[in-house]
Amino acid sequence: MDPKPASASESRLTWIVAPQDLNINGTLFGGQLLALMDRVAAIAAMRHARRNCVTVSIDKVDFVAPVRHGFLLDLVARIHFTARTSMEIYVDAWAESPHTGERTHVCEAFFSFVAVDEQMRPTPVPPVGLETERDRRLNREAKSRYDARKAARDAR
Repeated sequence: MDPKPASASESRLTWIVAPQDLNINGTLFGGQLLALMDRVAAIAAMRHARRNCVTVSIDKVDFVAPVRHGFLLDLVARIHFTARTSMEIYVDAWAESPHTGERTHVCEAFFSFVAVDEQMRPTPVPPVGLETERDRRLNREAKSRYDARKAARDAR
């Protein structure tokens, strides 16, 4: 398979934080944020693989700042690593005050997905074409995480 550029599957999602999204502290539930991040990562995975894809792991979730009611939430997902049937996708989340436009980085995480066929069996994905220095750095880091997860599975 020919490589697909990382930018070809980059996905974005914008969400307005509403009362049903809030925890008892009046800020966005972490689980709600992760669910939104999972959605935008799934879209990137499906665009890259042109197959149904399933989440297999979420790695290194860092909640950096709270998100308040009424704020706009921007999520960006980009693939930076592929193996035979799996992909790692970096998702970045930013909150924006709708009144001032001030933006704050609020969360980042790495999502691993596997492409599946109609019988839910893993199926090959194209390699990713790394386009930026950030893509290349994230790819090196992802390869280390992939190798560690594979070694842990093999040790079981």
